[in-house]
Amino acid sequence: MKSFSIKFIDIMVGVILGLGFQWWPALTHNWQYIAFFFVYIDLIDYWIDYAPSLKKFPPKSEIDMMIDLAIMFGLFIYIYSTQQSFQHFMYAFAIFKTFDFIWLLRAKKDYKPTGIDGTFVDVWLKLNLVEIVGALLLVLISVNIVNPLIWMVIFVLFRVSTRLFASFRYKRIHFE
Repeated sequence: MKSFSIKFIDIMVGVILGLGFQWWPALTHNWQYIAFFFVYIDLIDYWIDYAPSLKKFPPKSEIDMMIDLAIMFGLFIYIYSTQQSFQHFMYAFAIFKTFDFIWLLRAKKDYKPTGIDGTFVDVWLKLNLVEIVGALLLVLISVNIVNPLIWMVIFVLFRVSTRLFASFRYKRIHFE
């Protein structure tokens, strides 16, 4: 299952990234272009950690494979949501991070990682919760303020901050 999972997920990420380009013409607002560009960078950055993590913590059962598919669905709606409202975009991000949180819990339970691997899992478990709550808070406070461009810039700064914090916590790009 390990070999199949890694190859399948590699293909799925490529499909998601490729599909995203067909939605470029549907973007109409400045915040959507920023969101679209940022999502591509975010997905590639996510893949840098996720692909090697998937090799280190491969699925052991069908439910594990379903969690991997849920993450791919989360990535898909994350990029698709750039065509929608800012609130939809934040909900999609929160869903994606929720699936990632579940995947990390599975890895922690099944593999009991230690050392840098344990630090990686623990850091992202905590940061995923912070990012989920942060995204939902942005939904709540952005409802009455109509300029999504401001909220998009705040989200990008928030997301870049959590990513940098994570990198400093485990001192390098994980699994290099």
